[in-house]
Amino acid sequence: MWRNQARRKRTCLALGAIAAVVLVGAGSPFKKQEKPPKVEETVTNLASIFASSHNSMRLEGVGLVVGLDNTGSEPPPSWYRERLVDEMRKAGIENSEKLLANPSLSIVIARLSIPTGTSKHDHLDVELELPPACGTTSLAGGYLVECRLKEVAIAGGTPKEGQELAIAKGPVMIGTDDKPDDPKVGRVLGGAMVKKDSPFRLELKENRKSFKSAQLLQNVVNHRFHQTEGVKHNGMATAKTDSFLELRVPNVYKHNQIRYFRVVKLLPLVDSPQLSQARMAIWGEELLDPTKAGIAALRLEGLGVTAIETLKRGLASPNEQVKFFAAEALAYLNDASGADVLGDHAIKNAEFRPFALAALAATDQPASRMKLVKLMETPEIPVRYGAFNALRTLDASDPFLGRVKVLEEPKDESDDSETMSMAIARTSSAQRVHRPDPFALYVVDTDGPPLVHLSRTKRCEVVVFGRGQRLLTPIVLGNGPLLLNAADGDHALQISKIGSGRVGDEDSKVHASLDIDDVIRQTAGLGAKYPDIVTILQAAARQKNLPGPLVVDAVPVTTTEYQQAAILGKDTTKKDDEVSKTSAEVPRRRFFGLFGREPKKDKEKDQDETTKDKDKESDKAAVKPDAKPDASKGDEPKADTPKTDEAINKSGLETSEKRGFFDRLRRR
Repeated sequence: MWRNQARRKRTCLALGAIAAVVLVGAGSPFKKQEKPPKVEETVTNLASIFASSHNSMRLEGVGLVVGLDNTGSEPPPSWYRERLVDEMRKAGIENSEKLLANPSLSIVIARLSIPTGTSKHDHLDVELELPPACGTTSLAGGYLVECRLKEVAIAGGTPKEGQELAIAKGPVMIGTDDKPDDPKVGRVLGGAMVKKDSPFRLELKENRKSFKSAQLLQNVVNHRFHQTEGVKHNGMATAKTDSFLELRVPNVYKHNQIRYFRVVKLLPLVDSPQLSQARMAIWGEELLDPTKAGIAALRLEGLGVTAIETLKRGLASPNEQVKFFAAEALAYLNDASGADVLGDHAIKNAEFRPFALAALAATDQPASRMKLVKLMETPEIPVRYGAFNALRTLDASDPFLGRVKVLEEPKDESDDSETMSMAIARTSSAQRVHRPDPFALYVVDTDGPPLVHLSRTKRCEVVVFGRGQRLLTPIVLGNGPLLLNAADGDHALQISKIGSGRVGDEDSKVHASLDIDDVIRQTAGLGAKYPDIVTILQAAARQKNLPGPLVVDAVPVTTTEYQQAAILGKDTTKKDDEVSKTSAEVPRRRFFGLFGREPKKDKEKDQDETTKDKDKESDKAAVKPDAKPDASKGDEPKADTPKTDEAINKSGLETSEKRGFFDRLRRR
């Protein structure tokens, strides 16, 4: 009996297994069948890209700043002090508790934000601040000793540390964006490097999640974007799960990641040689339309080098906007045919300037390099430094950048009688004592007006535009122990350093020419750090010792005009006077015509209401003796004061239709 039951049970299990195999092979009737992608679908129909603005990682560490001019203090008992003492003990420092009482030291909290897309080769700024109840009065002149940064969370009122993800060190520059003059806070420019890459994510939409869709996206992206890294040829997308892919940024798009994302989103999911030819023909026609040129150029760029000839036809268009978008797409395909177009827009079109320079920096061709070199001679400061920055991005070793050595190499005291072994030993010894430059110094040999540029973000850098720039006498400058003096009419400068009295830190004095680069190098040779050089140059600018202006972070600023033209299809080539004239002729037809009102009657009624508003404003001004003059006397109008039609037409800077519409709505 029991044998029959066992046999029956085995038979049932076998039948169940066969049924399961059949169901898996045929597909469950209850599981939703995945639809194949349509011809018109693109990457954006399947997934979304999460950029750095949506996701960033915050790290924190407890560090030690040394080299202060007796402005430090002993930290009070706290978790931060315990953490620092523990770090010092791990580093083999004895008597750490006693050492913290030295006024030349200070405990600091180092904070770092790692945006998505950061790689191990990127340098990031670190912000420093003092712990609560710390008595340090200034971080000026300090140096942050190597500090480990970790993820920190608050649990039970006590900070809890996570994984170590970055290391930071470097000279401290006091002040931050929020507190530029506060000596109790500071930054280490480009002082942090992360330990692992933080790629972007291409996350599939909820109704399209599957391993098949993830693999499809990986194939689509990698077919278009891939690059050689060492001996490997890697794609930019890697499917991780059925929900997301890791998306890396190619080097050519490193400084314009938004454009890369836009091109990726427009990549078609279904492709073939016949479809590519048909799409190229359609998008080539759309490229010649100023209202569609921006999107068409991105689509053609997504096709790769096969679209170069189609894009070149856009360079012959009479419309400047079409020419720019065609030249921009060609640049990211490493074709310099539109270098002149990009250079002209960098000078004349401030709204497109950052994107023109970024495109030139993406083109590794002689024509683009020469265009950037030429742009460094223009009088406009954002154009000059923007071109310099673009050329450095393209090739950091380009000779036109004018990189010079800050610290002198050790003197060669060898003689002709030394043997080969002695020469090898001397060379090895010289390499061991070699000191790296504390900051970057560039002297750009250009014909433009004199200019000195400083950086307060990302890097320690001084750029002198124009070789042979000399300081103007008389000169009396000082920063802590450093003093610079030259009488009126002198042809040389005396640089003095007052030593602290400690062993190896005695008083010293050197002479330098009045050339700005020589003064910077000689001052750095006496131990000046980048923040000291910045302070000295700022003082020289205030005292009129520089032959030209001193500017800080003069990078081109992005505006919404480019996005309106590239994405929304706005034709920005119309002149302001034409736009103003059109607005004056039909100020409200586009808006109020939709509501069945006659523009002429609305205009008369609006003028009457505006007159009443003016009378009310006049009464208010008569009641308040300290009231400000009205807009008719040259002052800027208040934000809530309606503008008349005449004032709107005269400005020519804003669309009169929208302003009149909102003014009338507010009055009612």
